[in-house]
Amino acid sequence: MISLGYYGPMFRNAYAALHGGRSDEPPADSGRRSDESLEEFLARSRSEALYGLRSELEAVTPPQELRIAHGLLARLLTCAAEADAALAAQVDAYRCGNFQGSISHSDRLHSIVSESARLDRELIHALQKAEDTDPGTLEALGIEELEQPS
Repeated sequence: MISLGYYGPMFRNAYAALHGGRSDEPPADSGRRSDESLEEFLARSRSEALYGLRSELEAVTPPQELRIAHGLLARLLTCAAEADAALAAQVDAYRCGNFQGSISHSDRLHSIVSESARLDRELIHALQKAEDTDPGTLEALGIEELEQPS
């Protein structure tokens, strides 16, 4: 199990990636391939970043009070990568005139986004519970306040 001080930046980086990233860091990617559409490139490069963050999280045992939040965050990273891939597939199908395929990918995307919203609400509740159980947990993580889910 790692310390809360070491775990905090890892947790914040993963959470920031789900909510638009950190504006002070340039995007990391492996470059656009010559046979890759813009949508495919964006989905692949973001997927690589999200799965990399998830791998970092899965390589550690979080502090006891954050185990539930840790698992939810890993699941959210997976959902984000799946949503990006579904969106790229939807755009590609539409561009190719495969409207039925586009609708199918859109339905899949809707399902992923709905699940992500549910997991995000659970994550907020898990973080609040961790704070209630062990006051100071959020401060140690570097989280100033939690936005209450709608």
